[in-house]
Amino acid sequence: MSVISIVRSDLRDLKVFLYNWFAYRRQSFKMSLAMKMADIKQKAWNKQYHVVLLELPSEDKLVTINREDFFRFQRKKWLPKHLKWTDFLRSSAFYSTPLSRNNKVSMKDRKAAKEKYMKYAKKYMKQF
Repeated sequence: MSVISIVRSDLRDLKVFLYNWFAYRRQSFKMSLAMKMADIKQKAWNKQYHVVLLELPSEDKLVTINREDFFRFQRKKWLPKHLKWTDFLRSSAFYSTPLSRNNKVSMKDRKAAKEKYMKYAKKYMKQF
């Protein structure tokens, strides 16, 4: 083997490594953003939210979901009809907010949290 072929193979390996590193970094950012959005939603609406990977026909999305959203997604046929909520959480949710964290938060703080969530949602999340 010549020196040039060794350098080429090293550069190919470097290219694959950098591609994988950027892909993992991007997915890590998406996961942390989804968890942050779930915390903001929980603070705004005082419901328990779960971060799940929703497999849509066009692409896979990380979604913050609560029980009402689960049934809405079933009606849209994005989730199987006979899937139960508890089975879905057990198999799909990788992050959950506490059941109730902020029962004593004022309406002003909740309104600020809702506005913050809407700002983040418009900036980072596409509607599906």
